[in-house]
Amino acid sequence: MNTPPEEFVRVSPEALRSFALACLQVAGMNTVHAEQLARLLVDSDLRGVRSHGTRSLRGYAKMIQQRQVNPDPQISIIAETDTSIHIDGDGSLGYAPTMLATEKCIEKAKAKGTAVGAIQCIGHYGSAGHYVRRAMAEGLIGFSVQSASPQYYANNEGRRAAHYGNPPMCFGLPSAQEPPVVLDVATCILADYQRGEQFEALEELIPAAFFKSMGFTAIGTALGGAFVGQATERAGQIQQTYPAARLGGMIWLVDASLFVPGEMFRGAVDDMVRLAREQLVPMRGYTESTLPGSVEHRLEQEYGANGIKMGQLERDRLTELGTELGVEIPW
Repeated sequence: MNTPPEEFVRVSPEALRSFALACLQVAGMNTVHAEQLARLLVDSDLRGVRSHGTRSLRGYAKMIQQRQVNPDPQISIIAETDTSIHIDGDGSLGYAPTMLATEKCIEKAKAKGTAVGAIQCIGHYGSAGHYVRRAMAEGLIGFSVQSASPQYYANNEGRRAAHYGNPPMCFGLPSAQEPPVVLDVATCILADYQRGEQFEALEELIPAAFFKSMGFTAIGTALGGAFVGQATERAGQIQQTYPAARLGGMIWLVDASLFVPGEMFRGAVDDMVRLAREQLVPMRGYTESTLPGSVEHRLEQEYGANGIKMGQLERDRLTELGTELGVEIPW
């Protein structure tokens, strides 16, 4: 899905942001949240992460129109200390409350060295990398995860262990000159479309990979769900009102200069990225060795300068959405 399309048109990031903003406003989202969401979705497109970019716009618009999520939430702070903050999203999509937690944690981590934010009662928050990248821009190491509480929402009856859960999570390490290291993933080793006998055969060939996947899923589910408040009565009530707001989220930040000078740490990340590129033998079928985040960094620069490559599928989906909502199509 995130392989750059072979046939495409170029769309300017500014035009795509304006289109996304207009769609979200017509759907009923308040303007402040719509502006933020439009920017973050296009940021994903700029990095080539089409799965979490404006491709998601149609689904979000329908959630808002059908009140599967709260279009105008009263986001509130439940509790706060010098190094933590707990936020209730009031049934909204996860972007605004999680970014609020991120901004608060940036201030706290800069002052105290580390900070953790918990967000409950929210819908999908998109790519976990949005929040980690925001913190990395301030010289911080970041981790974020989103999930639901298994006590309320998970149904594993009859599911293959190899397909156990798929919470999004991201680890980010700021660099100096080289691209940063950004591991922005979901925990299941197989994508949703990878089903069938040929994939099931992998369970016997590489069982350790699937056991690791199950472990990451369990940790992500606990930290992004139960730990942040998704096992509470309040979370259950919100889901009754806004069915798509069944998730929680966490952001955990550490100042890269907590133990050593920040420039020393960022220089070490530079060396790691450079040496991997220069010394590692590429995997079969690939022409280069890059650490996570390098390809996205390269695409962001190229798409920012020349326009985002939009394939036919994405173009058709957005054209249909714009026509339905009466929003002018910018291509």
